Amino acid sequence: MRKIAVACEENQVSEHFGLCKHFKVYNIEGKSVRLIEQLANPGHKPCELPEYICNFGATTIISGSMGKAAAHIAKEHGIEIIVGATGDTDEVIASYIDGSLISTGQLCDSWICEFLH
Repeated sequence: MRKIAVACEENQVSEHFGLCKHFKVYNIEGKSVRLIEQLANPGHKPCELPEYICNFGATTIISGSMGKAAAHIAKEHGIEIIVGATGDTDEVIASYIDGSLISTGQLCDSWICEFLH
């Protein structure tokens, strides 16, 4: 079973990983969602959030954007990063499962992003 963490604002993909309200964690077996858990964002603390997600057992993070430092740390923990996602979280997960969700790969300078929000 894989755990996919989606940075959320209610049922929409969050524009920024570190500033999201919460994460929806989809437990996927094969091509089916078996369980959806909600994980609160404990707060934007540079360099700690990717480890928090890793410790929850997620193997993939999906978000609108993500800072370079967070992405680097997540990748060091073996977590797949997909950025550039938008829209309803359930629809995004359906796209992930069917293989049509493509990451833009564009990471942001997290300090700049913080000032924009």
